[in-house]
Amino acid sequence: MKIQGRILSVFLLSLLLSLAGQAQEIHYRVLKKVLHTIDPRLFGSFMERLSDGGGGPEGALVPGTHQLQSGVVKLLNEMQIPIVRFPGGTDVDYLDWRDMISNVPGRGANRPVSTGQNNVEVTNNFGYDEFLQLRQRLGWEAILVVNFRDGLLKVKPIEEAARQAAGLVAYCNAPVGAKLPDGMPDWPAIRAKNGYPAPFKVKYWQIGNETWFFEKQVATLAPDNADAYYAECVLAYVRAMLAVDPTLEFIVDGGNGGELARQQMPKQIRHLVFHIYQPWAIKEALRNGEPVPFETLSDAEIWRAWVATPGFNKQGLSVFHDKLIAKARQHGTKVAVTEWNWLGWWHGGNAALDSHFVRGVGAAGFVHALMRDGDVIEIGCQSDVLGHVKAFHAIVADIEGLDDPYYMPSGQVMELYTAHHGSKMLALKATGVPTYEQPLQLGGIRPQTKVSYLDALVTADDNAVYFHVINRHFDEAMTMTLDTTACGPLESRARLFVLEGRLEDQPAPGEPVQIGHITESAIPGGPVITLRVPARSVSCLEMPRRLAQKE
Repeated sequence: MKIQGRILSVFLLSLLLSLAGQAQEIHYRVLKKVLHTIDPRLFGSFMERLSDGGGGPEGALVPGTHQLQSGVVKLLNEMQIPIVRFPGGTDVDYLDWRDMISNVPGRGANRPVSTGQNNVEVTNNFGYDEFLQLRQRLGWEAILVVNFRDGLLKVKPIEEAARQAAGLVAYCNAPVGAKLPDGMPDWPAIRAKNGYPAPFKVKYWQIGNETWFFEKQVATLAPDNADAYYAECVLAYVRAMLAVDPTLEFIVDGGNGGELARQQMPKQIRHLVFHIYQPWAIKEALRNGEPVPFETLSDAEIWRAWVATPGFNKQGLSVFHDKLIAKARQHGTKVAVTEWNWLGWWHGGNAALDSHFVRGVGAAGFVHALMRDGDVIEIGCQSDVLGHVKAFHAIVADIEGLDDPYYMPSGQVMELYTAHHGSKMLALKATGVPTYEQPLQLGGIRPQTKVSYLDALVTADDNAVYFHVINRHFDEAMTMTLDTTACGPLESRARLFVLEGRLEDQPAPGEPVQIGHITESAIPGGPVITLRVPARSVSCLEMPRRLAQKE
């Protein structure tokens, strides 16, 4: 009877607390279990040369030169980017790589202006030499993307298109004096003439970009077996490029044809690709399938929808639902997400909230999805790292070079995670974490039955344990306890890094133009830590291991 009475008392107390509106205590406990490794290449970027007006690096040069502005280089260096993809993007399948270098045989020293897929001109002032020199200076790995459309869609004979891609390999990687395939220009000598006698040694090469958009044309060219035809074209490129440099690793779009090619050369074709952006143009708002005028949505409603990306698991935590992930787990393959970002805009109408900082917090959800799927995803490239127009650039530059460049919130998200993460993902048990229902459809953002206000995960290495947490709540700070006992002895002080920012894009008088800011503070360490994170924030608690515990 006493036990039943205690149970009844606990039940009544819980009921009273619920009626009184008191929230349940939020508690996290780190477990010893290692879920998977975290590849540092997850935190990469994409430096796209855009022909749609955004400019990319072409919009961040010292005017009249081929060199990026010094302030831009400084911010790129601070981001500590591990791997950068270049130069495209959709345009790469419509351009000739030779236009991005000087002294091409039969053309002279100067570089022409190119025309991208939308018949918009793009200059070639920032080409392969400038990118690869910058890559060496800042310590990046590089992914170079080659034109695959020419061969796949028979714009040129497949042998000619593959040989042209192999020419770029020779320009980048072959030593001066190397024996090249018959009929190939002496690209290493031309590279030396351009001022770079030593090879650039680019390891990672992507065959085409978003070639899933060519499916109808491929089906017309090979109606009996389009997938096999696609694979044959991929393999023609891979073999031609390996004939110049046998050490290359390849990244291929993740359709059935790409998988067929990978099966034939699994040691060389290491990664299959998907891309993901959300929400694109928001042309209407729907609630329960019914249109809702933009102007009737509150700031908080828009915020809760915009940060509900990219998809969610049963706990309301960010994950991807791309079919390639399930296939990769089934086949034991690896994935590269070589383009991703929160990318969206209101398409007409007046909305209460249109904030770059919301986009940045939404982008943090993508980062958590990359990390949660890190058992198969090894490479991620946020798009785009640099430009002078688009809202989703990590760094915004002044095309005239008069004003200092600055970070957008999405760039600060990457700066935070790149600098503070571990190499292993640990299991995390959570209780009392509040959730919300997100009922709106805004472009590619879909309604969700459960979104966690706090999206948390833990990584670790030999030096520290890292607690990463997004607070999606619009106006409430969140307090939680974190039990790190399973991690072993930690230092008595921990460092908390918090990204916050204003909702208004334009600065008030006296405010900096940069919207977000990262603060650092010291807090008492574990094994049980009480942590409070602000509303509308992205945070990382870095907990150093005791020196004697480091390996």
